[in-house]
Amino acid sequence: MIPPTARFIWFGSRFPWVNLLALRSAQQRGGFERVVLHHDDRLDGATRARLADEPGVTLEPIELSELWPRIPAGARLEPRFARLDKANARANVVRAAILYLEGGVYLDMDTVTVRSLSPLREAPAFCGAEHVAWPGVVRHGGSFAAKALALGRDLTRAACAALPNGWALFRRVESSYPRAANNAVLGAEAGSRFLGRLLEGMAAVPEDRFTRPFALGTHLLQERLRTEPEVVVHPPAAFYPLGPEVSVQWFREGGPPQLDAMLLPETRVVHWYASVRTRRIVPRIDPDYVRARADRQPFSALAAPFIA
Repeated sequence: MIPPTARFIWFGSRFPWVNLLALRSAQQRGGFERVVLHHDDRLDGATRARLADEPGVTLEPIELSELWPRIPAGARLEPRFARLDKANARANVVRAAILYLEGGVYLDMDTVTVRSLSPLREAPAFCGAEHVAWPGVVRHGGSFAAKALALGRDLTRAACAALPNGWALFRRVESSYPRAANNAVLGAEAGSRFLGRLLEGMAAVPEDRFTRPFALGTHLLQERLRTEPEVVVHPPAAFYPLGPEVSVQWFREGGPPQLDAMLLPETRVVHWYASVRTRRIVPRIDPDYVRARADRQPFSALAAPFIA
């Protein structure tokens, strides 16, 4: 089984409250025995002190020099890793390395755990899929007809993101959207063959693509899954009940939040996509923000149970 350990990664000093929400919800709802925050040496002292008092959360510094000799293709990855200047790109490599060495379940910081992941840990490895408008094969070489269809899906999704209760409208058409794997939630046993091959795949990414967005993350994961039958890919409802773009509906303010409908019976984690349209909102979110909106915004209703 996959170890009952939730793993998060953070590069930087500033630690927004929504990060604490991710840790706390995993500890309280995820069925984990440990929640570990792997961090670099920039994490400030005040944050360390605050997290030291957080029940069930352990801090572990990322020691890159100790990772490379112990993972597949580490000697090739080490010099190339230095070229990565984006935290999300660096996290793609580090999450695969740490999971390969220690096992567990990695979760992105823009997640809220709502149900136990324990049943999912019985597989040797798992991830989840999301509904996308532009599959990689279409974006990078599809026919004119395929691109036109993708554009139509994209425009429909944008309309659903903008309209009141647009998430409910999207539910009616989401089955017509292709599914693609995402690595925001990724579980594996220590020594996973799949993760070993994923790390080797990172080292083999051509130089001209190595630093491109998603090259070491979702794009490589999707490519590798074609030949990895032991990896369980859960449907979008598990971790992505509102997919890219439509996820902005978590932050729409209006009438009473309809969490019972927005969260599906299979939903265990809500990935709310901080990098899509909500980046400007994140710095404002704190317990006061949540309390003031819990009766009129789905995200705040989701977060309210985890306010200390």
